[in-house]
Amino acid sequence: MTTQIAIRLEAHELAALDTEVAEGRAANRSEAVRLGIARIRRDQRYRGDEAILVELARRGERVYPDLEGLLDLTHPALD
Repeated sequence: MTTQIAIRLEAHELAALDTEVAEGRAANRSEAVRLGIARIRRDQRYRGDEAILVELARRGERVYPDLEGLLDLTHPALD
């Protein structure tokens, strides 16, 4: 389900939406707005993940235990 909303934009904000459409990154202004919202949601998820990682590090817990030792592989000597 979609909900229609009305917003007021400054001329430079509207121009930014129109640029996204003109350069083919969005089909229309509505899609350009939805893409901007998707970026906000992604940033929110990243901030949440970052907070979890910071808390694990603060407590001294291993962040990626399954990757530990990955770079410790033995390599044959180079001649």
